[in-house]
Amino acid sequence: MPEVIRGSRRSNSFPVRPAESEPNVTTTPTSPVHDRRVTFEQNREETSNSLPTARTFSPRASESNRRHSSHYRRSRDISEEERDVYYDSRAATQREYRRRGSTLQSYYSQHPELLPQLPFTFRHGFKRWKLAGYIALMIFDACIVPIILYYAMTFGGNVQGYITFAVVTAIWGGPTYVEFAIRSLRLIKKENFFKPLGANERWAFDITNWMLVLTIAVVTSLLIVGAAPHEVFLRVLSMPGPAILYCLAGPIFLISLYSARGWKAPFRISSTAKGEKVLPGIYYIAEDIVAVNAGGGRPFREGWAARYNASPIFRKMVRDLSWFWSIPGLVVAVACTVVICIHPVPKAVAYGIGWGVPFLWAGIWAAITVPWVQSAMARERHGWEDDSAIEAGKEEEGAPPANAPGPLAEKASEASTLGGHEDDTTETNEKKKTDNVDDAGESAARHSEATTV
Repeated sequence: MPEVIRGSRRSNSFPVRPAESEPNVTTTPTSPVHDRRVTFEQNREETSNSLPTARTFSPRASESNRRHSSHYRRSRDISEEERDVYYDSRAATQREYRRRGSTLQSYYSQHPELLPQLPFTFRHGFKRWKLAGYIALMIFDACIVPIILYYAMTFGGNVQGYITFAVVTAIWGGPTYVEFAIRSLRLIKKENFFKPLGANERWAFDITNWMLVLTIAVVTSLLIVGAAPHEVFLRVLSMPGPAILYCLAGPIFLISLYSARGWKAPFRISSTAKGEKVLPGIYYIAEDIVAVNAGGGRPFREGWAARYNASPIFRKMVRDLSWFWSIPGLVVAVACTVVICIHPVPKAVAYGIGWGVPFLWAGIWAAITVPWVQSAMARERHGWEDDSAIEAGKEEEGAPPANAPGPLAEKASEASTLGGHEDDTTETNEKKKTDNVDDAGESAARHSEATTV
């Protein structure tokens, strides 16, 4: 596995000298150096031609060396195929986190020309299928199972209500509780890999974990209260869906309001310490879910913070998404509550609305969010590259004329040449004057000698 230096490889940052192309020669890895503002992918594309493409061996190489050569070529081909996924798949690992020398934030602060990259991707690897599977299982368990069980057992099997909801309550939330227990255990551990930035003590829960605590407590209370009597309270049992929206969209709205007003954090909010400026709500939700549930850890938190601080387009996207999810979520929750509580709506219909509409709305909003984020990040990348081109042009305009391209360079060379000729002319004139003085002295001496004779 190639060495990882703060999310970048040395071979992608420096030209490979002949002495360094040999695999047996160990070199000290260093941080990449860039002379202009570029994206991580652009930097890799520009320097990919400098990678070694072949190895030469002596004709007398042994069979073991030949086998080693073929193995090296296969490994090299695999590494070249994985070059596009290298940063995302290997930077956010616990092994790299333990061995690295500095954080991604400090690295990108030293290289402001780079667009900070997020050490996580859904394009490659098993993480995307794992996280997508968890989300699909949680939605199926939290939304589809209660609806199917209720209508099938009530209208298809004529089962009494308290028996039906005893089954629903026993089954509901199983994957959610397991995932909540796993993420809580990760945050309780002494190891700091999954914890928020700046929180090194044990039991360092992030804001998403506290929101899940509130959500699970409220939903469990509603299920217990509604299913406890022999005659179940069906309208109360229809409220878990809107309650989930209240418990998730409500805190996101409050956090986003704090951020918009510029208020300070009254307590620690994930990676934001008490007394610091609050960021939009979606910032913390995305950071916590990818860092803990998806296993991105602190490297993702550091890259996420560096990206947010460096890119105005990214900040605007996070702010807009916070309002996009919080305000409509509260509106849908209030609308579902009104429909469930008013008596003209039948209880069976209210139950389907309460359990189905919130999750249907979340699916529609997620389908809108995915292309929105992809478009915004593509626009961000192109804007960053355009800015780098503008800055490069400004640097060229402000450079000395001798280094400028085109006519300016010719004029500069002419000026330097003229300056050199002027110096030569001055020296020649001085020599001529000296020679004239010497000639005048010699002629005067000859004239005096002739007079004496």
